[in-house]
Amino acid sequence: MTKKSLILVFFLFKIGSQFAQTTDYAIEENWAALPTKMDNADWLPDSAILNDNQENAKADVFFVHPTTALLGFKGNQNLSNDNINESTDEGPIKYQASVFNGSCKVYAPRYQQAVLNNFFTRDELESKEAFQVAYKDVKAAFEYYMANYNQGRPILIAGHSQGAFLIKQLLKEFFENKPLEKQLVAAYIIGFTVEKSYFTNLQPCADSTQNGCFVTYNTFGWNAKSEFADYKNSWCTNPLSWKIDDEYAKSELHLGGINKKIDGIAPNLTGCKCEEGKLFIQNPDVKGFMPIAGKNYHIHDYQLFYMNLRQNVADRLNHFLSNYK
Repeated sequence: MTKKSLILVFFLFKIGSQFAQTTDYAIEENWAALPTKMDNADWLPDSAILNDNQENAKADVFFVHPTTALLGFKGNQNLSNDNINESTDEGPIKYQASVFNGSCKVYAPRYQQAVLNNFFTRDELESKEAFQVAYKDVKAAFEYYMANYNQGRPILIAGHSQGAFLIKQLLKEFFENKPLEKQLVAAYIIGFTVEKSYFTNLQPCADSTQNGCFVTYNTFGWNAKSEFADYKNSWCTNPLSWKIDDEYAKSELHLGGINKKIDGIAPNLTGCKCEEGKLFIQNPDVKGFMPIAGKNYHIHDYQLFYMNLRQNVADRLNHFLSNYK
């Protein structure tokens, strides 16, 4: 073997082995958020009216963040990439995971996420392998959480986009028709489709306090066309009424949205309704909520309904604690 060949083999081994091993979640740095350290999941959009109650919370949330590795054409994120970790912390951990800090201790792992192009590539095998690597990490993080942190406490499972895709698998493997289902307050599978045939027993929440169920929606502007997925056979939860019907919920029910360009909390931004598996909203008349790819509000799924989600987490947990034995 030539010197050039040896260098090539070494390079390929480094690339291949970079993601071969599951992340070690005994190392604190491999968590984007833990209730025992200062992180952006502790953030409050208005500290005058909201509190971070993680210290005394009676439940936990296991939160899986969306894709923040936006560059590259294949493979997975290297967890030593500080720029991507910062994007995770300053984006979804701050503006999504913080939804839960009023009611839950927040556990959010870093993971070898599949880079964005894996959602669009025609190389299905390569894409599948990348998502398998990501799920292997999320599964390992959850198993570490259960073994070292949970101690029989009520659990919420939450994620967005790629994170929602991964927690669908987690719920099927660890909760559906399993003893752990009894600890499930609710799951928030937001920003990814949940086909009506996906679960056999786990059901969408029918109201604002039901437990052991899931919430799911994908946000679009009024009359938007389906772009990257078929939503017709998927569940849709209205985050203003918390029902799975097609009734319109008025903007008076909107408790408040947040984003990087507005100060504090902006209420009454939009009414919304579910139709053919999609959540349609009226375009919010406030800066910072620009859609992507036409009328797709995917990146704002959590932020648009931040306060409704925060209140709903509290309501479901209170109902769970009053009935849980």
